[in-house]
Amino acid sequence: MLWSALFLLSLLPGLSHGILLEKFQDLKRNKFDFVVIGGGNAGNTVANRLTENPDYHVLVLEAGGSNENVLLSMVPKFCVETIGSAIDWNYTAQGGPVLNRDMDYPRGFILGGSSSVNCMIYTRGTREDWDRYANVTGDSGWSWDNIQPYVRKNERFTPPFDGHNTTGEFDPSVHSFDGMNSVTLSGLRHQLDTQVIQASKAVGNDSDFRFVLDMNSGNHLGIGFGQSTVLNGTRSSSATSYLGPQYINRPNLHVLLHAHVTRILSTGTAKNDLTFQGVELSQDSGATVHTVSATKEVVLSAGSIATPQILMNSGIGDRKTLTNLGIQTVHHLPSVGQNLTEQPLLSYNWVVTANDTDSEAARNATLAAEQLKQWNDTRSGPLANAPGLDLGWFRLPANASIFEEFEDPSPGPNTAHIEIQFVNGGFSLETPLPNLIGANPALLCPTSRMSHSFSS
Repeated sequence: MLWSALFLLSLLPGLSHGILLEKFQDLKRNKFDFVVIGGGNAGNTVANRLTENPDYHVLVLEAGGSNENVLLSMVPKFCVETIGSAIDWNYTAQGGPVLNRDMDYPRGFILGGSSSVNCMIYTRGTREDWDRYANVTGDSGWSWDNIQPYVRKNERFTPPFDGHNTTGEFDPSVHSFDGMNSVTLSGLRHQLDTQVIQASKAVGNDSDFRFVLDMNSGNHLGIGFGQSTVLNGTRSSSATSYLGPQYINRPNLHVLLHAHVTRILSTGTAKNDLTFQGVELSQDSGATVHTVSATKEVVLSAGSIATPQILMNSGIGDRKTLTNLGIQTVHHLPSVGQNLTEQPLLSYNWVVTANDTDSEAARNATLAAEQLKQWNDTRSGPLANAPGLDLGWFRLPANASIFEEFEDPSPGPNTAHIEIQFVNGGFSLETPLPNLIGANPALLCPTSRMSHSFSS
């Protein structure tokens, strides 16, 4: 695509602040209180909170590079361009016998993990979702009411980049304005966005397509304004927030980039003592292996793909699978690498007469350059918005025929089965590229489960 040609050249390395290290030899120690594997959402949050205690030295090991100055990650509108790029792990998912096709499975290969490459849509789930977690686990701490203080510690609701008046576009009472990660509304309204919202308000409250003021209130059914993790026209990720300048400079926080963790190492001295406080890593595809250790804990937070891979390489997993891979079993745990749940999304495009779609810039190099200049100069314009500007949440009818064969997989009657993302643009191989809009449905309550396929 045109954007790719313009912006892949902007993957510039930059280490402009803090203790971000690129070479293992630059570490001043190999023992830390905590070693955090994975610099993504969970890892960066844990590292931030642990280093609030100045007596704890924390090492974060990130396989990817720095997020600093990586334009492809910084510009909200470029999020789709990260798929298959140098900051994507480039995983492939096999669709199984029904789909009979392979699919891209994007995951962030960069500090910030997938929060540095996703399309920044901010959704919390519903009250019923969280109350079901509490019920299944037997832990009331996971309920909607009890999780909200932590949701609000994470969220800092901010105005759009252009000061757009957001009155009537969200419910301030269900948001936090002093948390860590920025959440905002769009600062630019396209014809599509205006018409989607106008239509939802026109149909009335009894319609499935009714307007919902705030889909993050715990009840999301209907259509409303999308909320995105964007700050002043730039992506807000776990790297820019939890490892932001005011935190990365902590002398007890250390981040090693390009650090591929291969195994966690058992340090137990007694029989059946499954204590893992050693971490094995490489920065040159295994030619050189290094080891660090944690005096307190190793925190394994490498995401849904790499975490089970590291566990299995460490001898933790199904004994038969490990034996077939030539790995000695340290702990037989058959569930490792199983039961991955994913929410598939389809892309549907329509040709429209509107002349303010993103398709116009995708076919016009001059306009694309103007938009990039505007973003560079002011952090505003079309590139400052994430793609999902309006979202819809819908349920199948209670008498749908599928429920004659399958139990309703949703947690309750106020939780959607399907999400639809209304996108001001689309994908097409037509030349010249027509003006397109997209309405992309995602399955929210899948019953299918995936498993991992690894090589040691």
